[in-house]
Amino acid sequence: MKVKNKLDLTTGSILFKLLRVAIPTLLTSIVQMTYNLTDMFWVASVDRIGLISEEAVSAVGTIGFYPWFGFGIILLAKIGTSVKVSQAAGKNDMELLEKIGNNGFLLMLGFAILYTLFGYFGANAYVRLFNTGNIRIDTYAIDYMRVIVLAGTSYFMVNFFNGVYDGLGKTLSTFMITASGLFINIILDPIFILDEITFFNIITVNGLELGVKGAAYATAISQTFILLIYIVIYVSTYRPFSLRPIKQFSLSMMKKISSLGVYVTLQSVLFTIIAMVIGIIVVSYYGEGPMAIQRVGSQIEAVAWMVASGFQVALYSFVGQNFGAEQYDRVKEGFKTAMKLLIPYGIIINLVLFIFAKDLFKFFFDNPETLRLGKIYLEILSMSQLFMILELSTTGVFNGLGQTKIPSIVGVTGNLIRIPAAFVLMTGLGVSGIWWAVSITSILKGLVLTLWIILYLRKVGVKGGVLFENS
Repeated sequence: MKVKNKLDLTTGSILFKLLRVAIPTLLTSIVQMTYNLTDMFWVASVDRIGLISEEAVSAVGTIGFYPWFGFGIILLAKIGTSVKVSQAAGKNDMELLEKIGNNGFLLMLGFAILYTLFGYFGANAYVRLFNTGNIRIDTYAIDYMRVIVLAGTSYFMVNFFNGVYDGLGKTLSTFMITASGLFINIILDPIFILDEITFFNIITVNGLELGVKGAAYATAISQTFILLIYIVIYVSTYRPFSLRPIKQFSLSMMKKISSLGVYVTLQSVLFTIIAMVIGIIVVSYYGEGPMAIQRVGSQIEAVAWMVASGFQVALYSFVGQNFGAEQYDRVKEGFKTAMKLLIPYGIIINLVLFIFAKDLFKFFFDNPETLRLGKIYLEILSMSQLFMILELSTTGVFNGLGQTKIPSIVGVTGNLIRIPAAFVLMTGLGVSGIWWAVSITSILKGLVLTLWIILYLRKVGVKGGVLFENS
């Protein structure tokens, strides 16, 4: 039986097909970035209800590592499912696609339950790891975490369904569904966080004045709303495949899915642990101010990340389908086409973040010292934006080829270097030394992966080289 509910990426204009997959993913990232920045804006506005904004932002930044950790676990099921779905779509094998989808569903559901239980009952222990020394930050953080993890199942399963659509090249569907939930989140944030909010200078609404916890409730509600949309789709005739997880259960398929995702998961989890360690170092040595700067600064950096992630999804969908269909020349041309767009974009982002560093932070803070450090942060991180884009996009190509191990090796190695580099550089440069360690390792990872994929693609489709593995 042929796969019908897909975007065929094996024929037609390469540029058009890449953009058709990348642009909806980019739009999804823009909405996500808008939400993240809006979320930080409203959390940073809690001084209106008598709280200290730096403490509130620091608390949210502290808990932000846990969803990052959860996303690493998500990738164990999502990447393997998405890559294999794209390759099955390229082969036009609907039976294989259903088997992949149902076993990926079971994996993700199991991980979601574990994530929720550990997060809720381990909130106190998690927050104590950061040793902030500030009881208010700790209280905000624990309250925020316990609410967020209650929507853990929604968070995990939404990512699973997104991954299936990404593998099929139907990222427009992902965008429309995800954007609807994020739009709700943007509206709910000020209502849940503050005491009163005026929309468009016309309508004034009394808020719930929940502070940091309000931001968590808004996020939980929006994620659950997105999951409900997916549930409606999967009980309709528009579903990508029929959900029959018990009937389709296959331990061997779960192992194949996990084998593709395990390297990406190890990289992501390790990245999160290292980011946590760096966060702990920043708070321990320099206080909650730089921690708040890192939290906001990472959202500003998303301008580069969101475009790269869009092409990462486009590339692994495009490469996966064409690799499955044995269109090897098309795989290589897809990579070249993407690079012609991404390299100039990365250079522009480098310049913009460096030149307008202080102005960008003025949207969130007005404290002179915070603005000074924020300017330094963005100037340093701006140096690595092009290379971060190269890392993400080349990872998409490797994933589409089923070679998730290669970018994970590079990523793990580069991330491990960050901690000793941070300690060495901070002795002479202070907190900016930590940020230099992050930027330098990003540059190294981008350079290594770009050279590696160029050499690797020469072997794809060549006799004795890289061939498609039936599964």
